[in-house]
Amino acid sequence: MLGLVLILYLASRAVMVLLLAIFLSSALDTLVIRLESWRIPRLLGTIIVFLGLLAVMAVLIYTVVPIAVLELRGIFNNLGGITGQILNLGISPQVTDFLNNNLESISNMLFAGSASFIEILGRLLGGITSLVAVLVTSFYLTLSRDGVGRFLRAIFPEDLEDQVLGIYYRSKKKIGRWFQAQLILSLIIGFLVFSGLWILDVKYAVILAIFAAVFELVPIVGPVFAGGMAVMVGLSQSFGTGMYVLILFLIIQQLENHILVPLVMKKAIDVHPVVILIAILAGLEIAGFIGMILAVPAAVVAGEIVDDWIAKKATSRKQLEI
Repeated sequence: MLGLVLILYLASRAVMVLLLAIFLSSALDTLVIRLESWRIPRLLGTIIVFLGLLAVMAVLIYTVVPIAVLELRGIFNNLGGITGQILNLGISPQVTDFLNNNLESISNMLFAGSASFIEILGRLLGGITSLVAVLVTSFYLTLSRDGVGRFLRAIFPEDLEDQVLGIYYRSKKKIGRWFQAQLILSLIIGFLVFSGLWILDVKYAVILAIFAAVFELVPIVGPVFAGGMAVMVGLSQSFGTGMYVLILFLIIQQLENHILVPLVMKKAIDVHPVVILIAILAGLEIAGFIGMILAVPAAVVAGEIVDDWIAKKATSRKQLEI
């Protein structure tokens, strides 16, 4: 066991690649199965799904990302003045001076060099090699019918196969429902934020809408952070604009809480938002960006393992009573 733990530690990057590939394959397998139900061969369906994924990435790279990067650069370049206006309302001048003096250097650090988006994505995932490995491995796992299930059967002992596969299939179903519902919710929120900020003529509407869509994945804290950033940008233009942005986000939040979440998330996983938040923070601390991606799937799998263990204990207790 010590030798196995040492090997896994030394090959941590390969383990991360495998976990990402399993997660991606599990998420895309639903689409491939849907294409199979339309009598499209699995090989062709897998190719269509992955080509569609690459096409979406290409569209983002050459359309949305350049605009978002330019707006993000503008936010960082002007954040000193924005924070100064906000912090001068009551925070000590030392804090304001510290932020104003360091925000420009932070901006230069983020945007230095001429790295492409693919290179940045590769760095987030541990390198271009890791990115290619994730795509290739997930492609072959998806191509093989129940590829992840066969992989789990191959590495686990025979007496644990049924238990492990049961946990995997239940987790896969929950993760798929959560991913689809959360993606729809994020897209709706991003569109509403962009439309509202564009109507109010607020600067950096694209990047603020992207922030709102992305931070929607982080329960409780994410929407508050995205709304606070948008209000700060609005206040940098005028006090009235900042108040209008605040009202906009309050309306969107009420719409989300009373209509969108009950409608979109009604079939999603039954995991408490605090558990998701803690999982994301723990994943970020342990493995950075990759850890954030794997945080929710890991929380779901851990919950299934605990539920399975509790069910086994209850069954054993009943047998002893009999």
